Amino acid sequence: MGQSLSKVYVHITFSTKNRHPFINENVKKELFEYIGGVCKGLECNPVRVGGHKDHVHILCTLSKKISQVKLLEE
Repeated sequence: MGQSLSKVYVHITFSTKNRHPFINENVKKELFEYIGGVCKGLECNPVRVGGHKDHVHILCTLSKKISQVKLLEE
């Protein structure tokens, strides 16, 4: 029996409230690791998580078991 394969990459960008620079060097590494762990827990493997003082970028694959909306909620 045949199978279908797909790999969907999702680039998510979001900013802090009022673009305030909350993300400093003290929390940056831990925050990005936490976000990557959330993605892994949802079977959306993170390719890269990063950002700057007032925003975050997430590049991950979208699992077949979850919708993009649910990923963003989590």
